[in-house]
Amino acid sequence: MFTTLKPLALASCLIALSPFALAQSDNNVRQTGWSWSGHVDHINIDKQAAAEQWIEDTAVAIGGAAEYYANDSENTLSLGASLLFYRDNAEFSQYVEDYWGDESYEESDANALMLFAEYGPKYRFGRDNMSFFSVRGGVSGILGSERSISNCRDCYSEDIEIDGGVYGLIGIGQTLGSIDLSLQFQQYLSGDLDNTLRLKISGAF
Repeated sequence: MFTTLKPLALASCLIALSPFALAQSDNNVRQTGWSWSGHVDHINIDKQAAAEQWIEDTAVAIGGAAEYYANDSENTLSLGASLLFYRDNAEFSQYVEDYWGDESYEESDANALMLFAEYGPKYRFGRDNMSFFSVRGGVSGILGSERSISNCRDCYSEDIEIDGGVYGLIGIGQTLGSIDLSLQFQQYLSGDLDNTLRLKISGAF
């Protein structure tokens, strides 16, 4: 009788333990995802490079990024873009004609598109791990950098030769419900930008 009961007891134990085994297996499954972020930047430009291009040595940028993360790593890959607004010292004006033949006198503006990629860890600390410290390395490139009249096909324009480069980033932030709010500092190691101070908001989607 005991010989018959042993296999039944073993089977019962395996059935009872199977939910715990499945739960543990699920916890070990690698999960990945994307989060979004938006930011506002204050950018300091190399003084000599700015003077040569007839712009001020500070600029403002707004932009966003997509960030790829995994539950088994503290590292995050961020891919994003920013629209830079230069403070121009060499504006020009021009008469422009619209589709209906109406003429107007328009002034130029100076801006550029920046693309960037960053990679590095985020370390959480504090009460309930709601605070975090970020360290990343990044690289940026500046495209379409010019002074021109917006939405004008054949108007005069001038290139503004300002280059991005390689940079290091440190930041500190706080989780507030479903979003993260952080302040970041970027120090450039190459290119024509000196450093950037960034206010950033991000969240999962």
